[in-house]
Amino acid sequence: MKLCVISDVHGLTLWEDIVELEIDNVDRFIFLGDYVDDKDDRVSPEQQIDNFQSIVEFAKEEGSTDLLIGNHDLQYMGGARCKGFNSGISSFMHDYLLQLVTERKIGLCVQYGSYLFSHAGISREWMREKGLYKLSDINPQFHTHPMIGDFINKIDGDISGDNHYQSPLWIRPDSLMASAVSNVCHVVGHTRIQTITPIEQNQRKVIFTDTQLKQYLLIDTELQLEEIRILE
Repeated sequence: MKLCVISDVHGLTLWEDIVELEIDNVDRFIFLGDYVDDKDDRVSPEQQIDNFQSIVEFAKEEGSTDLLIGNHDLQYMGGARCKGFNSGISSFMHDYLLQLVTERKIGLCVQYGSYLFSHAGISREWMREKGLYKLSDINPQFHTHPMIGDFINKIDGDISGDNHYQSPLWIRPDSLMASAVSNVCHVVGHTRIQTITPIEQNQRKVIFTDTQLKQYLLIDTELQLEEIRILE
């Protein structure tokens, strides 16, 4: 299966350019969350809502698309506040996301072959704390209790999410590399980087993809090949 990964939209319409380039070349598109909250004040709140609705409509029409939730989305359902929170879109986002979760149109993670996709990565310690024994248990639990993905105040003074118990919407790279669920390649966004970066250590592989849509990732799950594309 050939996949196209689109990470951390934050109101930008560049995802449309990626789709136009790859729609005839891939089998599925995977969005890694954070659909709103333009932290650089480039996109108005109204435009962010319109853009998110366009992504959801694309997913419905195209069918072969997975929408995953990010921490900047979950905050509008009552999760921990993030930089860029906008009270003007809060009511709409709460109701819209609740509908998507209830209808199971958005998830916490998805797996294809040996690749596991989520907003920030899945820690084995988090799974154990939540009583989740299989990756397939995660989305059913999320659809019933969305706050399973919320920020976890496990360690005093940790405000960034850099601990092994942190949720799949908040965990940071150092902790993820030490605690990630094994035997899969994690594909994540959440932490901004200059270029898409695969890291292998501790017998784990994680691909970090949040480049503010300057780049996107193509994956062939059968051949286990990854290709980084630059959005011109």
